Amino acid sequence: MAHCLFISEIQLSVFYWIFVLDTSHEKHTAQATLAALARTCNAFHDIALDVLWQQFGTIARAIQCMPHDLWGGDMNKSQSGCICLKLHRHLTKDDWNIFRRYALRIRHLSLATQDVRRGKTLMVDIDDELLACLASMDPTQPLLPNLTSLEWIIYDERDLRLIRRIMTKSLTSLILEVWAISPVPDLQQFISSVAPTCPSLRKLVVHSVALSSHLRYSVSQTLCHLHHLTTIHCGVLDGEVMDHLSRLPSLLELKFALQPNSGFQNELLFEQLQVLDVHAQDITSAVDFVSRMRNKLINLSIFSDDHTGASALAQLFRRLSTSVSHCSLRHLQIMVAERPHDSPSVLNLDDLHPLLSFNRLTHVHLDVGCGISLDDVAALELAQAWPNIIQLMLNKFLETPFPSSISPIGLMCFLKHCPNLMELTLEIDFSFVEEQDDQWHYWVGDATHRYLSVFDVTYSKIHDAAKVAAFLSCVLPRTAQVLYSWIHALDDQREYAERWNEASRLFRRMKK
Repeated sequence: MAHCLFISEIQLSVFYWIFVLDTSHEKHTAQATLAALARTCNAFHDIALDVLWQQFGTIARAIQCMPHDLWGGDMNKSQSGCICLKLHRHLTKDDWNIFRRYALRIRHLSLATQDVRRGKTLMVDIDDELLACLASMDPTQPLLPNLTSLEWIIYDERDLRLIRRIMTKSLTSLILEVWAISPVPDLQQFISSVAPTCPSLRKLVVHSVALSSHLRYSVSQTLCHLHHLTTIHCGVLDGEVMDHLSRLPSLLELKFALQPNSGFQNELLFEQLQVLDVHAQDITSAVDFVSRMRNKLINLSIFSDDHTGASALAQLFRRLSTSVSHCSLRHLQIMVAERPHDSPSVLNLDDLHPLLSFNRLTHVHLDVGCGISLDDVAALELAQAWPNIIQLMLNKFLETPFPSSISPIGLMCFLKHCPNLMELTLEIDFSFVEEQDDQWHYWVGDATHRYLSVFDVTYSKIHDAAKVAAFLSCVLPRTAQVLYSWIHALDDQREYAERWNEASRLFRRMKK
């Protein structure tokens, strides 16, 4: 064997590429190759196991490396349908030494119960008693000493005792989900201990069904004592912690809920921030927050429960155009609660004009709670301003008394200027096509779009399903499906829902 292959750095690089080059989802080939290298050559044993366990090692697999009479698998009766590892006898020192040998190599821990609830397919769950026995074997050492990433659900006090044994100073990513129904006495103290226990933490995610004011304060104080954070997902944050976070040079991603009437004393820099996701109870707070920022955001999402009008939204758009770099923003999402039907409001092109300055946008999703009134001229301006657009969604879930005036001609013009478009949600007035016989063939010509795969017409009205289906099948040969928002179960919407259902069926047939 070549002498260079005895050098650990070269082995590590080569073995890592075994993992990278396996493009399959489960990466079975990479796992089998690394396991074979570890078994067949003493020179490769340690490095191959390091790579194998860093990429694929789990606490369940470490348990399964212990003697088979120690643990057993029972079919879990929960909806997950996975195998539950349970303790069949007392844990001995020899068992612990076997577990420890593999536990040293584990870098990531995510309990199976959590992953199943997130929709991931896992076959193994771990009984709490088995985890507790492992955690009690050597109280002077962390259960997984070299762990860097941890995901955990907190139901009660027992979960806190376990997670304290697992958290280490090497941890860089911590995801906590508090699912406790009743109060957990030491939860606030535990949250406060995160910073001194994990000083190198770079990613912190804290989700809770109901964060108490005391727990929110603990989260804020913990964030103030972490200085290397790159990613934060949490609940409500106050003004003090926002000032601290805005000065962090490492922070790249921030998702949080904006406290009402937050008192921001200074400009919020966020110089390196790339992803911002803010949930504000009212648009005024969101406007105030955004107006204090000077950044180079790539992805911006704003959610609000406020039943606001077009004027407040127009003000938000103007503030965005002066606070966020026009060259950097790629993804923009704004979701606002729907206004009552007795107080209709509508946005027009002039209101949207500040957003047109972001000429590198690729994804735009606006569900703004009020109507968006556009015509063919507006469609052309949007297309010319956003030539790189890949996904455009306008009021997917809102039926308004101000229907769009974009005609099929405006739709074709938009598609012509946006060649990369893959998903479009837009209300169209198809009456121009329905009123003609087959004359639309002459002005359509060969103007087809090559990439659009999903077209959602939302609450577009339709009268002649056959003509609309023929037009769309000609213009959108690559589109897999045409969606609509009309609901069959509602009497006042059933007519349009049935017609669009027929148009969708004809559209699919014409494409075969």
